[in-house]
Amino acid sequence: MSDTTYAVISGEIAESKKISHAHLGKIPDIIRAAISEVNRHIDADQQLEYEIIRMDEFLCLSKNAPSSLHAILMLASEFRFRAHTELDTRLELRLSIGIGPVELFQGQLRESDGTAFRLADEGLRTMKRNQRLMISTGNEHLDGELHVACGFMDILIHDWSDEQSEALFLSLSGKNQMEISEQLQISQPAVNRRLKAAHLEAIDKLLERYATIITSK
Repeated sequence: MSDTTYAVISGEIAESKKISHAHLGKIPDIIRAAISEVNRHIDADQQLEYEIIRMDEFLCLSKNAPSSLHAILMLASEFRFRAHTELDTRLELRLSIGIGPVELFQGQLRESDGTAFRLADEGLRTMKRNQRLMISTGNEHLDGELHVACGFMDILIHDWSDEQSEALFLSLSGKNQMEISEQLQISQPAVNRRLKAAHLEAIDKLLERYATIITSK
């Protein structure tokens, strides 16, 4: 398994200490539902394997590293909206992506190890409190560019409203603005405003650049 490049994602709830015990018990189900919804909208070779580590922490693995950021931004937006809908509160994910081989795969993610796992874990442990996204490849030049991109992405994620998160997820899942308009029962111009406010154009450029970088790696 070490000849292939994977994306391993270490995730947790941002500022989980502020979550009430009643809400904390619902978090694992919301994470599971959000990942399942992401997987329902992407191709089989891009889907996320996952395990809940504890109430507010989880691991994911993508066998399609170039598409992994796309799936992760879908997850971030879907979780954000789902938490708003089910808990009536604003919650965000902190996500660290490690890109590399998996030298030791044990069947369960929590028992596996390798470069991608260690990069993901280190990234999550070293993220600052206000950071929401970290990408590490172990290549100093690539990581420098990716860390700058993640800094801008942090700003965008913090700025998403719950309604923008919902529209963004649907757009990233492949729906056009008319289809989103019909599903959300709002006008197409309203959809366009939400996607512009969520900075979809900038996100699309980041996803394209990310896929190029990881493919070249």
